[in-house]
Amino acid sequence: MNLISVDKISKEIGEKVLFNQISFGINEGEKIGILGINGSGKSTLLKMLAGLDVPDSGQILKNKILQISVLSQSPTFDPEHTILEHIFFSQSPVLGTIRAYEAVCEKMESGDPEVEKEFNVIHQEMDRLGAWELEAWFRSLLKELDIPDLSLKMNSLSGGMLKKVALVQTLIEESNLLILDEPTNHLDVDTILWLQDFLIETKKAVLLVTHDRYFLEEVTQRIIELENGNLFSFPGNFAFYLEKKAEAELVKEKTEHKEKRFIKKELEWLRRQPKARGTKQKGRTDRALEVINRKKTGKEIVLDFSVSGRRLGKKILELKNLTKSYKSPLIKTFSYTFKNGERIGVIGPNGAGKSTLLNLITGRDVPDSGDVSIGMNTSFGYFDQVSKELSGDMRVVEYIKKECGVSVKMSDGSVMSAADMLELFLFDGRLQASYVKNLSGGEKRRLYLVSILMTNPNFLILDEPTNDLDIRTLSVLEEFLAEFGGCILVVSHDRYFMDRTVDYLFVFEGNGLVEKFPGNYSEYLEYKNYLNRQKNKRESEQPETKIQEAEVSKTAKKGLNFRQKKELESIELEIATLEKEERDITEILQSGTGKTEELVILGNRLSEIHTILPLKLERWEGLQGLL
Repeated sequence: MNLISVDKISKEIGEKVLFNQISFGINEGEKIGILGINGSGKSTLLKMLAGLDVPDSGQILKNKILQISVLSQSPTFDPEHTILEHIFFSQSPVLGTIRAYEAVCEKMESGDPEVEKEFNVIHQEMDRLGAWELEAWFRSLLKELDIPDLSLKMNSLSGGMLKKVALVQTLIEESNLLILDEPTNHLDVDTILWLQDFLIETKKAVLLVTHDRYFLEEVTQRIIELENGNLFSFPGNFAFYLEKKAEAELVKEKTEHKEKRFIKKELEWLRRQPKARGTKQKGRTDRALEVINRKKTGKEIVLDFSVSGRRLGKKILELKNLTKSYKSPLIKTFSYTFKNGERIGVIGPNGAGKSTLLNLITGRDVPDSGDVSIGMNTSFGYFDQVSKELSGDMRVVEYIKKECGVSVKMSDGSVMSAADMLELFLFDGRLQASYVKNLSGGEKRRLYLVSILMTNPNFLILDEPTNDLDIRTLSVLEEFLAEFGGCILVVSHDRYFMDRTVDYLFVFEGNGLVEKFPGNYSEYLEYKNYLNRQKNKRESEQPETKIQEAEVSKTAKKGLNFRQKKELESIELEIATLEKEERDITEILQSGTGKTEELVILGNRLSEIHTILPLKLERWEGLQGLL
């Protein structure tokens, strides 16, 4: 059944055409992703569907059964509300009753008889409305998203916790269509994976805007792309969309080639004609001019170079026994010596101290103890989470020239102008001539990125660079980083971006502990899943098995036979050797010394040990049980 139909809607903001008579529909249970560069109108379209904006022309038709729940990119809230008050800020009688029930439960420990009377009244109302299933679902959400204290004020929460609370509010509402604008922003990877699984399983229709390409790949069944005011629909997930885009590019290249041949042929003919005959072949001249002046659709930009960067010295950056605490420890005695060309990712849950490490490195914060020693030739380019205020009364190209200069030197010795660098990062001529104040939030974020890269740094530090950037911009940035000759340090929860960008990780485990892992994000997740499987295997050992082993040991001949004794001696030696090797490798990996290739080999060996050692220990325990 169709839930909502968009019929030939158009929308302009100033001189910019966002939509030109676009049409599409959303059916029950359908999972749709929306793509488009920053400023193409993705968030505006979501607002129109939610009834928060209207088109200039055309209409949006809604089924009478439609119920929409919206997660905006930057959720609004009353700073004095508690988490409980914010989540259940709704006119729904059911949600209002659940809010009252949760609030009275918080007061039950006081032993006040009036509170107990209130509890009984609300308990009966929960029965009458059949609200228990929804309340259990609410409790499950809180546990999954690690929201333990509902009495906290909204103005005391971190960005990641605010997003989690907004997510609970969106999911708990009665709806059959979820509209989600950048739902993965500010969420840690465990929460992203949970949300991914939830959206796959839910029977609700989902319309989402996200830069997380793994998320799109797993969740969506259809991709909608907004480009130059038009809408293109691709039935399938992100991989299918990429295949069809590649096919379209091949067709476009062939068309361009034919048009270039036609132009060349016509111009050669025109040059051969006497000037007096100019009016006799007007039709042929017009055809050539039509092709020359046609509106270019533009090709996907593929970056095959990098800025030259200042040459790094022998000493780049040394961190010695860094310690930093606020209310609790964030970093404890962390040390690392950076080497030329390293690409390191920083991962961990929200609030664990990742951004704090970047601020310590760049001098925006000072450690409680320890030392940050920066090489003389090291020049940082710091793309932080909050872009600085950009001068709104300047045009885009003027801003870049004023802030960064008119050009930047490339790695091959050539010089790229500010206009060309802007073009590379998807600022066409029209956008370059626009005033900064007229840019969308995502376009301003992209402009800030260009301003960082134009300063020609040799050590790039990127704090959540994928937030608010579209997929095409991320693709350009990934290609740029692949060619970049200096050091890269990246904080991100975006698995796709990290897999393409880094090959070594700092893992913030919490309580100040920072581990080092040789590999990318996906490899780390595989390693983490392996450890969890081993833990679950040990914990899920059946009591019946233990009883059977005890009975066997009672009836078995006391002691081991000759073969078993030899096996026990051998396996004890193997276990000791493996455990020592494990400690030695872990110490080397955490020190960060050695060549990247050697660290990768050691990391692979460590994974082998983690597979072999539990099996050896299991056999040793079995032999010990026969003693």
